[in-house]
Formats: sequence, C-alpha cells, structure tokens
Amino acid sequence: MSLTTAIQRVFNPRKGSLGLALGGGAARGVAHIGVIKVLQEEEIPICCVAGTSVGAVVGAFYCAGKSWQEMWDITQAISWGELVRPTFSGMGLVKTERLEKLLVEHLGNITFADLETPLTAVAVNIRTADPVLFTEGPVARAARASASIPGVFEPIESDDGAVLVDGGVSDNLPSRVVRNMGASAVLAVDLNRDSSDGQRPKNLLDVTFRTFAVLMWNTSRNGREGADLLLEPDIAHIGYHDLGKAQELFSAGEEAARRALPAIRRLM
Repeated sequence: MSLTTAIQRVFNPRKGSLGLALGGGAARGVAHIGVIKVLQEEEIPICCVAGTSVGAVVGAFYCAGKSWQEMWDITQAISWGELVRPTFSGMGLVKTERLEKLLVEHLGNITFADLETPLTAVAVNIRTADPVLFTEGPVARAARASASIPGVFEPIESDDGAVLVDGGVSDNLPSRVVRNMGASAVLAVDLNRDSSDGQRPKNLLDVTFRTFAVLMWNTSRNGREGADLLLEPDIAHIGYHDLGKAQELFSAGEEAARRALPAIRRLM
C-alpha cells in the first residue's frame, strides 16, 4: 500500500469520549509533553489523537504508550544537529532521516495498527495540494512526512509520486480530524496563539520559521473553532527552533493543562 493512502478507520469510541488534537509548532512541541503529563497524572482517558507536524511526532510517542517522562527524557538527549543534516538536493535546506530513525529507535518499526491509541498524522501532497491523513502504514515515516516544513526540510517522496510536506500547510490544528475519528469532544493544543512575537528576525532560519508561523496561525483557525476546549500555552516569546527553552516550553504546557483541568473533566 502506498505511503499516501488515507483511510478513515471506524474507531467506535465510547459515548462521552475525549479526543486530542496536537498542533504543529516545531521546537514548541515540547509544550505538548507538558500537557500530556497532566493528562497522564490525572488519568484523563483519550480515545484518539490527530497530530500535525511536531504534534504528529509527539502523538506517535503518546499513542505508542510512552509516558510523559520518557518523552521528556528523549527531548533532553537530542539537539537540532542530531535531527537534521544539510542537503544539496535543491528541495530543502536539510534532510530529516534522523527524525525517522529517532522514532524507530524508541518505538521500533511499528505501524498504526500497533498503536495503543488510534492516531492520524496530517501531511500535504504538494503535487496535488491535497491533505493526506495517515492512519495506516509505518508510523515513523508518516510522522516524518507530517513534520517536513517546506523550505527548511526536504519533502518526502513516496513510491506513487506524491511529494509530502508539513501538514501545517493546510491543517495545523486537526480538531475536525479528531471529530471525524469518532470523538464526542475535542481537546486541542495550539502552539501558535500569536503569529508573531514582534521581534526582528535574526537569520534566514528565523525568517523561514516565522513566515511559516504566519501560515500555521491561519491554518489553525478551523481547528481553534472546531475544538470543544482550546489550550494555548504561553509560549509566543519562544522561537520555533529554540530547543534551549525546552524546560520553559514543558512548564507552559503543563500550566495550561492544569488551569484547564476543571473544564477537561466537564468534557469527560
């Protein structure tokens, strides 16, 4: 089966079930782990997850049964230099095979069918401008495709000719995908509350990430409107490629989730 096959499974979650939408935001995705810490510690059951970009990566770990502590430990052991390497293909600045290898290293060569919690990873085929919803096949490959920010990361080309880039191009906060998976209520985590921090960009990478951030803010709009409860961690002042602020990002995600606990419980 081709990498770009999108099949909507029938998950049949129970009535009153809560689904989780994890938005894109590059290094800001560490905030998702803070949210997951609260969900796991408070034993909040999640019936299904849809993730875009880093949301798909974190979602893959969560749906595979990893604890927030395991995910946090992984973030402490990596750097941008370990995740990417330069490319001369003309399709991007860097390759992301190492991201895929990182997922395989910690999760194994699992498929979507092996996950403990149903997951959908959102990408875009820029040959056709169509969104691609991964619900089967290799998890690591799908998460890598979902996180391939155009202009920075080289796209993923599949055997059927699709050219796959970051799902944030079309749907950066996939609340409606979660709803279509069968959840009766959607908890969404948006990492792009503000499209800009008002500061002057420092370099080419900063310009590229900030430009894409404006796009992500706009493609998150439907997700914000489609969620029953929206979490927006206070991280607008932290850059999209600043892994040095991991602790602050983590704490912001945790704080946002703890503040929202009464509302989360009402959704259940």
